[in-house]
Amino acid sequence: MTTVCIDRKVLEQMIQHARHTYPLECCGLLSGLGEAIDRVRKTPNQSRSSKEFSVPPEELFAFFKELRQTGRRHLGIYHSHPWSESLPSKQDQTEFHYPEVSYWIISLQIEEPDVGCFKWRQGGFERVPFRVVPRHGPDDA
Repeated sequence: MTTVCIDRKVLEQMIQHARHTYPLECCGLLSGLGEAIDRVRKTPNQSRSSKEFSVPPEELFAFFKELRQTGRRHLGIYHSHPWSESLPSKQDQTEFHYPEVSYWIISLQIEEPDVGCFKWRQGGFERVPFRVVPRHGPDDA
């Protein structure tokens, strides 16, 4: 089973985004130059809902345009579950369109956020381990 690597600051930004948009779901896109996720693109939730999310088409267009221009790779999608566990819902499974990337869910059901990472395998989501790594290079903040 492959372990997904994610920059500590990216994970912190995802959790902060979920807390900021609570009680609605947040969503966003993740990228990296190699295999490790090192950049987050927070997006509005077009659905403005506490039970579903939708990344606006113009955000997707801008994201993929930036990837082409910079040589970065699309490595993940994330959203929050304000009221439920960090497990993909039936709707998450039905509406998932990027089987090659990791899928992250931040649950705010309890006080301490619970983060789940998943990969699409054989027609469904499988929880996969992730490793938080420190940022290296010129983007250190």
